Amino acid sequence: HLPKFETFDSYTFTILRAWDEQAPADCTTVQEVTRKLAIFHGPAFLVTIHRKEQRWLTALQQRLAAAVREKRKVRNVREGPTLYLLSQLLNGVVDTYLRPMEAVEARLDDFEQKVFVERTIAGRRFRGDLREIHLAKREVTLTKRLLWRTLEVVHRIIPTAGRALPLFRDVQENVESYHFYADELLDDANTLLNVQLSLASHRSGEVMRVLTLFSAFFLPLTFIVGVYGMNFDYMPELRSRWGYPSVLVAMGGITAGIYLWFRRRGWMRG
Repeated sequence: HLPKFETFDSYTFTILRAWDEQAPADCTTVQEVTRKLAIFHGPAFLVTIHRKEQRWLTALQQRLAAAVREKRKVRNVREGPTLYLLSQLLNGVVDTYLRPMEAVEARLDDFEQKVFVERTIAGRRFRGDLREIHLAKREVTLTKRLLWRTLEVVHRIIPTAGRALPLFRDVQENVESYHFYADELLDDANTLLNVQLSLASHRSGEVMRVLTLFSAFFLPLTFIVGVYGMNFDYMPELRSRWGYPSVLVAMGGITAGIYLWFRRRGWMRG
């Protein structure tokens, strides 16, 4: 299930998705990269249900338990203990997306270094980089989608927040900032993907240019060789003493002329 919020007579039901830091790097589905957290919330209770232990949730429990043991006042808890806990759970879920997004940003920076500084797009390495960029793009797209659904949950909670409204406004700002961050990363991934494809196309164009130049040089030479390679009985040039040197000079002159013309047009430069 994607993040959602439902209201019933005496309680609310919320589903959130927290990023799984132990998920394999090549996973790109919601079920593979996130863990579900179900929350039943009422005026006097809050119950969470999850299948596996989640470090961020354990850390939140320990922090709140320490505050209770030390009899410290928790900020804004007077606005409603269960609403405060719900806001902290929302913030905790959203914060799990920060580290993977920072990891994606580091990967994109590394790809950018390869593309614009090293300028190497050879064969297998290019295909590997292209796949990594595609995986990063899918990961960011999934993150952006989940953050948007989480933001919708916050928007539905806000009308029921009452005096705890400032708590959920903070959560809303937090989700919006992460969503904007994911949007920027998605733009960067798309840009790098397009640049990689453009460089590959440019490299193919360079290869075709070289092949075309070779064809332009050898086409007239092949024509001359083909003409004098025909087995006609009457071909005076074949019996001329200067026939062979003349053909070689003509072929050399044609080659030099083509070279000078291409150089003047700028087609012989790297």
